[in-house]
Amino acid sequence: MTLYQILLGIQYASIVLMLLMCAYITRQWKKPLHGWLFFYSMVMLMNNAGYLGLMMARTEETVVLLWQVCYLARVWIPYALLQFVMILCGKKRRMWVSNTLALFHIATNLIILSMRHNRLYYTSFGFTREGIFPHFTHTDGIWFYIYNALIALYFLYELLALFITLRKQENSRKRHQIEMIILAIATDCVFFALDALNLTPGYDVTVLGYTVASLFLFYAIFRYEMLGTKVLAWDFVIDRISEGVIVTDEDDNVVEFNKKAQSILPALTTNPSDALAQIHVLIDKKKSLNVGGRKYTPKENLLTDDRHAAGKIYMLTDDTVHYQHTEQLTQEMMFALSKAVDAKDHYTNGHSLRVAMYAKEIAHRLGMSVDDQEQIFEMGLLHDIGKIGVSEEIINKKGRLTDDEFAKIKEHTVIGSNILREVSDMPELADGARNHHERYDGSGYPDGLSGEAIPLAARIICVADCYDAMTSTRTYSSPMAQEKVRAEFERCKGSQFDPRIADVMISMIDDDKKFTMHE
Repeated sequence: MTLYQILLGIQYASIVLMLLMCAYITRQWKKPLHGWLFFYSMVMLMNNAGYLGLMMARTEETVVLLWQVCYLARVWIPYALLQFVMILCGKKRRMWVSNTLALFHIATNLIILSMRHNRLYYTSFGFTREGIFPHFTHTDGIWFYIYNALIALYFLYELLALFITLRKQENSRKRHQIEMIILAIATDCVFFALDALNLTPGYDVTVLGYTVASLFLFYAIFRYEMLGTKVLAWDFVIDRISEGVIVTDEDDNVVEFNKKAQSILPALTTNPSDALAQIHVLIDKKKSLNVGGRKYTPKENLLTDDRHAAGKIYMLTDDTVHYQHTEQLTQEMMFALSKAVDAKDHYTNGHSLRVAMYAKEIAHRLGMSVDDQEQIFEMGLLHDIGKIGVSEEIINKKGRLTDDEFAKIKEHTVIGSNILREVSDMPELADGARNHHERYDGSGYPDGLSGEAIPLAARIICVADCYDAMTSTRTYSSPMAQEKVRAEFERCKGSQFDPRIADVMISMIDDDKKFTMHE
């Protein structure tokens, strides 16, 4: 991204910021302070929009016209800020002084609008396309220096008034408000000096300065409620954002929530304590809330007032896209790992994927949820991950294994469990790897579990794994005929296999008339 594009982006952002400020102030308008801040925002908006157009202009005529539009508004920015600060600091405004200053700014407007016919503000001006972007060039006249000297006096007066007011102010919230305004004026001063020293040729850096200063004003308005906009902010901003927001007091009782939070957790209106308890559980387990196909992640933050705990704010952030990307990356990694395992056994290419598919179908026929089906699919993909730690010579040995070699083979369940236990977000993966060779009658390995003590997912994967073993080419056997596979499941119900799961596999075999479920 070029510097020109960055500066264009800043101009667009500043226009949006000014539009927001104008909208907020209009809804809250009650006193002169609001009026001057609104005027400041409007002339800032006009100035920034004009300068955005100027940055993209391509002819001298257009550049001069847009420069005049900018200055038609810009000459009033310092004046509006001066009036705002005087009211904020409680300074008495003498009408004749305000009117005289206003006449000076009007005169400046007229001089700039007629600058083709006078040499007061600029003795010469033109247009160049050299530098970072097409820009207005000029040499300065006497009125330019008088105007800028006056603006410098404005800034000095405003800073002095604000510092005096800050010293007298005891209310911490109001002190913070004044500090933000001081930062805003100081920012204007810095950028004003940069422009006066011509340190950014080709770019009027005061435009950027006014925008940055406006951010401090914006912060003062909403963080420290300078205009009493707490209710306005909640109604206009909080209630319209895509995140759910819940506010509690220091005893964790729900005191406020926005419309989005209500749509995510309807219980907030009937039983807020239960809704909050649900959020606490999700936060503790680091889980998301699934609502209408969207995933919302709850987050908890402490609210403080003058460094004292005042309650908490809970955010329900829509992380659907994040989860989708994460799940996609996770599945891609799982597929890659399963292929790495299968690659060690020259006779079982695709075994892990087939087991995962069969296991998922079994889960579906058992009436398990879509999430559980996906979970079992993932467990099936990685059930043999422990074979990475077993010698290829043993895995691919032709002929009968010795007792020691078989003992090594059996270690893949424990190795796989130890590997997958490190995946803290998916603890169930370790169960699939460790327990898929347990037998329903307790004669399996590595732990000799039996019956319901074997995790359901592991019992399902056991059936799927054995089916694929019987219907695939192995170092020690050829694929069995479908009717023999069916008979084997009938024979081993209640001994090797969970009878209910074996019956599901038998029904899948019966439905597979063309014997498509094989290697």
